[in-house]
Amino acid sequence: MQQAVTFSYIFDQIGVFIVLPILIIMAWNLWLTYIQTVFLNSIKWKLIEIKPSKEIFKTPMAMELVLTSLYAGGQGDDWITKYWKGELALYSSLEIVSIEGNVRFFVRTPEKFKKILETQIYSQYPQVEVFEAEDYTKDIPDFEKNGEINLWSSNLILTKEDPYPIKTYIDYGLDKPVKQEDQQQTIDPITPMIEFFGSIGAGEQIWMQIIIRPDTKRFKIKNKEGKEENKSWVDRAKELSKELKEKLKEKDAEGKVIQSITTKSQLNIIDAVEKSINKIGFDTGIRIMYLAKKDNFNPSNIGGLTGSFRQYNSPELNGFKPDSATSIKNAWDDLFGSKIINKKKSALSSYKKRKMFYGSTSFDFSSIKSYFTHPSKEGKKPFILNTEELATIFHLPGRVSETPTFARIESKKSEPPVNLPI
Repeated sequence: MQQAVTFSYIFDQIGVFIVLPILIIMAWNLWLTYIQTVFLNSIKWKLIEIKPSKEIFKTPMAMELVLTSLYAGGQGDDWITKYWKGELALYSSLEIVSIEGNVRFFVRTPEKFKKILETQIYSQYPQVEVFEAEDYTKDIPDFEKNGEINLWSSNLILTKEDPYPIKTYIDYGLDKPVKQEDQQQTIDPITPMIEFFGSIGAGEQIWMQIIIRPDTKRFKIKNKEGKEENKSWVDRAKELSKELKEKLKEKDAEGKVIQSITTKSQLNIIDAVEKSINKIGFDTGIRIMYLAKKDNFNPSNIGGLTGSFRQYNSPELNGFKPDSATSIKNAWDDLFGSKIINKKKSALSSYKKRKMFYGSTSFDFSSIKSYFTHPSKEGKKPFILNTEELATIFHLPGRVSETPTFARIESKKSEPPVNLPI
């Protein structure tokens, strides 16, 4: 009897040590889910449209300075901010949209950044118009199998590791001011995209969003003791540069350097990686979408959409490639068509909500999922683009792009509105 009591007592004690940590973890994750969801739902958003003038003689460097103003709202490191208030890094969305060939530029940003963003835009582009716009995505109904629209969507990811830069406007010689008489001879890498976006017809739309937030320490790098630590992309870029230089050294059996073997191409790669860390970096996610009324849907536009990003690719450095597209590789992977339908529903919903870094903003106590998947644990893994790279794929083109349907101001503006903050 005594022995049975002893075994029962021991079992009960072991059970407490097993169950109690699980309950604590569940309660902690439930708390994070709740406070982070409340925080995300509390953000007030503004959609700003930028309407350029017919004459813009500014390099993409002007847009770099504008984008720098969005490098704010990063997640605080203190315990109260992260675990009591549930604050997450704020994000914005840079968007280029074509509605039946009418090309437009938007920035969706938290309301608190609206004034500073407008001020920066006017300071760099005095002749443009900036105004608050209605969300164009509201005009498109949610995707349904028997609905009026068809769509194709994909995310874009990098072809190589983050520290390798893409081909930027500086590589195209756009880092110097352009004279009016030379404008027509300028090669702007954004032109193919704008021209393609402007080529679609009635019943068709193309959407592109570049969602950005201040870069986070998400790279695992070993410290001097051999333990992994979370480091920034700058630390990873420095480590990569060191690794690339080491590969150029020929060593003997004892590990001593005999000679360094270098080529111009290898030195250019190292130089590009090292230069990239001199610019501010953003966690980035890119989503592209072609949608149209079913009778107007043209599958050939899918290739045109992905192809409009090829000019940013460099075989030696980095580039973009599609990922998580709303398509299937083999017909037998989706015999009943439900998988691709769900993919399209999810893609359109994610675009409308500008969902990229974080998970669901709905909270349900009845959902077991809520215990373990708070918003900061969900979402697509971002990659890093610095301001130079972002300005290359999102800037206001000058006369170099003469797309007839490109939304521009017909006359010059003499000065920005007087009610902007000083």
